[in-house]
Amino acid sequence: MPEALPYRLLRLLTMAALVLLLTACAVRPPEPEYPEDVVAAREAAAAGELGAAAELYLRAADQEEPPDALIYRLQAADLYVQLQDPERARELLRAVATDEQPDEVLDWHAAVAAGLALLDDNPERALQDVEARLPSESPALARLLELKADAEYALGHLLASVETRVSLDEALVSPEARTDNRERIWTLLTDIPLAELRAIFPPAPDMFGAWVELAFLIRSQHLDPPVLQESLRLWHERYPDHPADRAMVERLVEGYAEDQRYPGHIAVLLPITGPLSDAAQAIRDGVLAAHYASPAPRPMIRFHDVGDEGRDPWAAYMEAVNDGAELVIGPLTRDAVEVFADQRNLPVPMLALNGIAEYKRPPSGLYRFGLLPEDDARSAARQAYAAGMRHAVVLTPSSDWGQRVAGAFRDAFEDAGGMVLAASTFSSDARDFASPIRRLLGLDLSEQRNRQLRSVTGRNMEFEPRRRQDVDVIFLGAFPSQARLIRPQLRFHHAIGVPVVATSHVYEGRIGEADSDLTGIMFAETPWMLDLNVPDPDRQQLSRTLGLNGEGRDTRLYALGLDAYRLVPQLATLRNNPDHTIPGATGVLRVDATGQVLRELPLGIIERRGVRPLEDNSQ
Repeated sequence: MPEALPYRLLRLLTMAALVLLLTACAVRPPEPEYPEDVVAAREAAAAGELGAAAELYLRAADQEEPPDALIYRLQAADLYVQLQDPERARELLRAVATDEQPDEVLDWHAAVAAGLALLDDNPERALQDVEARLPSESPALARLLELKADAEYALGHLLASVETRVSLDEALVSPEARTDNRERIWTLLTDIPLAELRAIFPPAPDMFGAWVELAFLIRSQHLDPPVLQESLRLWHERYPDHPADRAMVERLVEGYAEDQRYPGHIAVLLPITGPLSDAAQAIRDGVLAAHYASPAPRPMIRFHDVGDEGRDPWAAYMEAVNDGAELVIGPLTRDAVEVFADQRNLPVPMLALNGIAEYKRPPSGLYRFGLLPEDDARSAARQAYAAGMRHAVVLTPSSDWGQRVAGAFRDAFEDAGGMVLAASTFSSDARDFASPIRRLLGLDLSEQRNRQLRSVTGRNMEFEPRRRQDVDVIFLGAFPSQARLIRPQLRFHHAIGVPVVATSHVYEGRIGEADSDLTGIMFAETPWMLDLNVPDPDRQQLSRTLGLNGEGRDTRLYALGLDAYRLVPQLATLRNNPDHTIPGATGVLRVDATGQVLRELPLGIIERRGVRPLEDNSQ
């Protein structure tokens, strides 16, 4: 028995090999032999010599019988479409009848017709032509899918075009064609708004869904490399056979990283001398703190004084440009920024530290980033609405500043779905706020109704004014000295239980004995002031690098300097992706299409011993 085992094993192996050989022969039919002109035409087309390839197809058609002759003529016509020679393509197309033809003839006929429709700027017709022949098993499948993707792109259906090109990838034969198609897939995915990708996330776990997930991960996390690297590791584990291999993914990530490099030379324009010197120095120290906390190699930074003893902003800017600056941070004042807003173009990009008038159209290189009160007001409105408050009243100064914050709060609150019931203003130097508060809360109407009732009845009746009961929240635009007087008067006028939400201007940076009347006011504030977790450098690092404590009335300006430096390498990416956000010391930041940096701020609440963040809106 033992001696028979090798013989049996050999016999089994021989039979298995024979089965494999027969199976291989059964599933691998011989490749069809094509005429020499057709082989040469394909080689010419692959080399980009489309005209020569078309002539070779036509010569082959003259030597063959239908249906091959018709297929070669239509392939020549398709090449003339790609050469944008519609007259020659139509001439060949008209010569091919479609009655009782095999599928491959009909498929190529539809492909030529669709290509001509695209040349005629009629993507709807092109889509109809190709969809009538899909799905297909003929060699024309790849061309039909390519035309379908082009038609969908022309119609603005970018996700559909991506999905079609993912299917096309499997139908392509040459490595060059597949590489080109994958680059086109990625280009389409970068053109699709991130919000649209987020709306279908997570996608189905197929090849199309894998592409969508890859684009979403890189585009949404590329500003946080450690998180992105971990996400990509998990993505590769889920899709080990995806055509976007590790090398391609690394190239895609590097493409985004290229847009986030610091320029070699940054100039900073600040009023280092003059009445704004304290503010300028706080910003300067924040910029330097972020600079020293960033990894090497670091850009060169040069500061230019545009204060009382410095040059005018444009002269300082041009001096910096001539010295080799590749980007400019500053200037600080609104008037100085307006100088640059009036220019048609800027030699190098600028991250200005204030805003401009809304009606102005700034040059494309002018980014604006400042501690604008409108950001505070909008954040207060959105967070009040998120906390369940639906009906608001607004109390602000009768100044330009007051009008700006009142308008920003109203717009954001009503955009969210709330309603501003009433608004009232007060003089900036007022100390008695009874009249605007009574108007705001409807107490004057209550007294008017009482007077009318007394005149009708002729009797004096006991009366206590009653405020309107439909108010969920009071938005207060005020500075500390005003707020300390307004809050007790709100209580006196029966608004004890109504929440008050304000801008950061209500808080000086510390709470003293005089601030007891501010207890309970909620206000939009920078994460830096609320001591929330923010990107490097933190307060301790700031102290170590520059010997600063980050406290005092200019603390927010330290944070402005920190974020201004951190924004520099990301400005273009953020502007091209307006729904991208990054966390900062001054808030969650994004850049709109005009180059304005917008901030979303958390809410804090004033307590007897200080302030604390309201991380839970329900509070």
